[in-house]
Amino acid sequence: MTSTSSGHRKRLRERYVRAGLEGFSDREALELLMSFVIPRKDTKPLAVNLIERFGSLGQVLKQSPEMLQGQKGVGPAAAVLLSMVRHMAARSMRPSENLKVLQSPDTVREYLRHSMGSQRRERLVALMLDSSNRLLCESVVDFGTVNQASVSPRNLVEKVVSTGATAVILVHNHPGGRLAPSGKDLELTRKLAALGKSLDFQVLDHLIVTEEGSLSLSEEGLMPV
Repeated sequence: MTSTSSGHRKRLRERYVRAGLEGFSDREALELLMSFVIPRKDTKPLAVNLIERFGSLGQVLKQSPEMLQGQKGVGPAAAVLLSMVRHMAARSMRPSENLKVLQSPDTVREYLRHSMGSQRRERLVALMLDSSNRLLCESVVDFGTVNQASVSPRNLVEKVVSTGATAVILVHNHPGGRLAPSGKDLELTRKLAALGKSLDFQVLDHLIVTEEGSLSLSEEGLMPV
């Protein structure tokens, strides 16, 4: 690195210490982040190239390590770091095991939006609750096209039995960004709610999440009675 580049990097770090990312451009934020895994090279050109290649800082951070490492100048360590940022942010928002889920729906929704909303592959997740509506765990029920025909009820039953849950909140993402439930979403909800009644657990809600927001079938009056 040149002394000019070294001085620029130092100033970025000092700015961050003083005020966080306030006043940083996306390029500067990405440049600073990569400086921790690329210590001997000016990361400004690389930050510029990545944002131009993927369109925005947010899109850069959504890429897989394999996709990132395919970009010139991005090695294995930088690829892993960039890919981890979004996942770490989502994990930090994960509800604690002592959280009363139903009393904090906004917290749960925000966590789910970050953890699932930007996923490119559809998946169905179940939040397992005990009799006091406390979160026991979060379990993936199925991957792929989530609909009445593709989801195996056995997967959900196994999760419920193994955790001792008495209630379930279903969650699945719409990679295309459409929040409105489809007919297949509603049919799946009816099917799993009926299954719960027959096996003594309750399906409380079914949330659909995208990168931009979430929709509750319960709040929309679409849960089976």
